[in-house]
Amino acid sequence: MELEIEVTENLIAPSLTTQPNGSLRLTFHWQDEIGRVLELVTHPLRSDSIDGFLELWSCDEALRSFEQINATTVLIRSK
Repeated sequence: MELEIEVTENLIAPSLTTQPNGSLRLTFHWQDEIGRVLELVTHPLRSDSIDGFLELWSCDEALRSFEQINATTVLIRSK
């Protein structure tokens, strides 16, 4: 399963959604804690992907790419 983390400066409600390409995208405000965000969102695959999201967010050894979406949003993808 491919994972994406979308971090934005916009004040939004955290969300976990399935993208058209099949990846899971977790979106949240940059000041929110990812652990807390994962507790708040609902999705059928949430419990299966929590460890993957935490690794993608925090581990220097994780294979990931960074893409600047616009002036306020960055997308982190697993490779």
